[in-house]
Amino acid sequence: MTSKLMVSEKLWFVCLLILVFILTTPSLPASLAGGQPTTIFAQDMSSQNYRLDGGNFNMTSGNKSSTNFKLSDVVGQTAAGIFASKGYIIQAGFLNGAAGETFSFSVIPAIADFQELTPNSPVERTLRITISNGNATGYSVRASENEPLSTLAGAQITDTVCNSGASPCTINQATKWGQNTAYGFGYHMTGRTVPRDFTKGDNLFRPFAATTRNESPAIIMQSEAKKVVDQATMTLHLNIGPNQAVGQYRNVISFSALVGV
Repeated sequence: MTSKLMVSEKLWFVCLLILVFILTTPSLPASLAGGQPTTIFAQDMSSQNYRLDGGNFNMTSGNKSSTNFKLSDVVGQTAAGIFASKGYIIQAGFLNGAAGETFSFSVIPAIADFQELTPNSPVERTLRITISNGNATGYSVRASENEPLSTLAGAQITDTVCNSGASPCTINQATKWGQNTAYGFGYHMTGRTVPRDFTKGDNLFRPFAATTRNESPAIIMQSEAKKVVDQATMTLHLNIGPNQAVGQYRNVISFSALVGV
């Protein structure tokens, strides 16, 4: 079957794989598998009689023993706190604001499958993003793609510029995308803590930042509050033109959540 015949039948199979990871400190990632939330602890110490959850990493800790003794210890800075005087403020040690609280982050579903596509007929899929930051002050969620939707042969579906014109959308600025003859791949956000450029009208979209273009992930949710459970909906929007090459297209979208910002 030739490519021309497949185009006339309008058969397109596109699969978007979502890769999710969690970051509670700049060096502490954790993964989310199967679309289910993952619990993450800086430290978790327990026995039959107690359980201690710590919000930071100490210099060293553990159990030491010999024939004559057994020692369980935690070594860290003892003079932690805030010290102030006229002309200066010193914040010493780790601020253990998240101790005893649970931070969670999820993106559901884990895979967005666009199935069959028809030129000039946009298709949308939705993802539900949920974050709970415990006692930490604030959070931010960022998103990016590894590359535009692509086939193994190298064909690509371009990232959207929305309706283009004088004000095309960018990775940090959503603009209107409502024309069926405007092609590409992009997203819209709804929710209490999404960026304001998504809330100024209908059909406002952005393209994803791409690591292949050395672009930094864009903020899609942000708050300065403590002890919140926030949800947002990401609407993925895909539209192809009549000359799009036949193939199975896919890419990976990465989400990162940073608390205490």
